[in-house]
Amino acid sequence: MPEHSLNEFRSHTPAASLRLHMDNAGSALMPVPVIERMEKQLKLEAEVGGYVGQERTTAEMEGVYASLAALFGGRAADYALTSGTVDAWTRLFYSIPFAPGDNLVTGYNEYCANYVAYLHQVERRGIEIRVAPPGANGELDVAALESLVDARTKLISLVHVPSSSGQVNPVAAVGKVARANGVPFLLDAAQSAGHVPVNVDEIGCDMLVGTARKFLRGPRGVGFLYVRPETRRRLELAFVTNNSAWVAADRFTLRDDARVFEAWERNMVAILGFGAALGYFRSHDPAALMARTLGLADRLRSGLAGIPGVVMTCPPGAYGAIVTFRKEGHDPAAVKALLEAEGIAVNVASVAHTRLDLEARGIETTLRASPHYYLSEEDIDRFVERISAL
Repeated sequence: MPEHSLNEFRSHTPAASLRLHMDNAGSALMPVPVIERMEKQLKLEAEVGGYVGQERTTAEMEGVYASLAALFGGRAADYALTSGTVDAWTRLFYSIPFAPGDNLVTGYNEYCANYVAYLHQVERRGIEIRVAPPGANGELDVAALESLVDARTKLISLVHVPSSSGQVNPVAAVGKVARANGVPFLLDAAQSAGHVPVNVDEIGCDMLVGTARKFLRGPRGVGFLYVRPETRRRLELAFVTNNSAWVAADRFTLRDDARVFEAWERNMVAILGFGAALGYFRSHDPAALMARTLGLADRLRSGLAGIPGVVMTCPPGAYGAIVTFRKEGHDPAAVKALLEAEGIAVNVASVAHTRLDLEARGIETTLRASPHYYLSEEDIDRFVERISAL
């Protein structure tokens, strides 16, 4: 990437010169245009109220759906906005018409919030959870996953990138399995959207969820979902609101787009900030931005692996922009606190977040560093040197 582009990203991210932010898998630093758009909307709402503020920005809000479709495939009408990824995922998952004896197929590196919902449906609906294991190379075993699918499989549900490592699941191969067996495929792209290519048509997923706050550099409090029209029409909505249907005194008719999953009440400040983040991402060559983020992750992974006493905890073959590791003799939570005091942000991945994977590998906690394209190579090297000096 040209040096002038990096300088632009740095100028749009003033905090990047004040702290070393290596927790973008948690929540990235927003660029100035996003912050300014949110401030403008907040000022408008302070002057005219939230409802009028929304009325005056209806066309711009419509552009958020169009940007999602332009980035991730499908049509604008196939997208809905929610308060976060878990909110989006839950609205879709609980609309799957499970019956006793049905099963769902997931992966060994599934996220905790999703898995808890699976367990809830085991208790509530009498379904079975089938977990596809890793293969010999540590990657999700697609053949094993396919062997778990049968006539009672109502859903295949995976994360694209788990929260505890930079592993990238082979979701396009899973999409082929889903289509061949006529099983809906729900993909959680919270940790991939913005740094790994995501296209619903190329992947072959029927439903997808994501968030604004991570690699897309938007605000907290906004998520999105995608659902194919033919899939949506086979779902049984867990609940409906006045935004979901046209209401008469004795009947209702559901609206015929993905916004059937939306609530009327919404945070327009955050939504328009998300729209600005999507616009920023689209205007700077998304493929180049993602390549830069992955390149920085590769530099980080290689640098850390060369430090004596550092144990890399990403599975073999991991290449996403989530890098997990431990330094022998150092508690990850204590290291996080130490680094934060020095203006360096990392996070701690816990067995509670990706239990099936980390528990099987005997990992209770591990440090998680996640770079982004607005960081420099010197930032990565400085971080590696700091870990070496622990």
